[in-house]
Order: sequence, then structure tokens, then C-alpha cells
Amino acid sequence: MRLAEIAERTVIVDLRSGTTTQELWRGAEQVPHFIESSDVVGWLDLIAAGRGVGITASATADHHPGPGVVYRPVTDGPRIPVRLAWWRDARPRGLDDLVDAVTARCAGV
Repeated sequence: MRLAEIAERTVIVDLRSGTTTQELWRGAEQVPHFIESSDVVGWLDLIAAGRGVGITASATADHHPGPGVVYRPVTDGPRIPVRLAWWRDARPRGLDDLVDAVTARCAGV
């Protein structure tokens, strides 16, 4: 799907942890109608109930599969920032390898 196609629909946004905002459609001919949810579960429930669609990072499909929800790629969507966090005094094993692998993959895309 493309952002212009999504703009024709109602978009549900998760205000607590979501990354989707009206900024995605800045300068576009059409801006979608938005419905707010307060968390991921509510967001998925509204989508499954047919109240609208959502835009999210691809990892959401792995972490939150839901009955009645189908995940499709947005071909012209922007990249979103990803943060990696750990306890200050407990650096995880393999962190350097993970950072190197992600950095290499992002550089090659």
C-alpha cells in the first residue's frame, strides 16, 4: 500500500507508543481521518473491528499478531527511529555484534 491509499481511510493511532502522526501526510492532497487509541491492544481491537487501519513498524506484526488483522507493507513510508536500551551496569553480551549487524544491514538498504 501507499500513503495516498491509506489517506482515503480512517487511521487509528496509538497515542502512548505509536509513531504514526499527521506528519506522514504533510503536503499530501488528502489527509486521513484519525481515531485515537490508548494502547496497542485497543489499537488492534479497533482495527479488527473494522473501524480503521493502522500504520506501524514491521516488528509489530511479529509481536502482536491478532485475529482479524492483516499486516501489509507501506511501500513509500518513512523509516522510523529504533532505540536499543539496556541497564547501565549490565551491558548485554553480543551487543557489539548486534549493532554491527544492524548498522551493516541499514547501510546496505
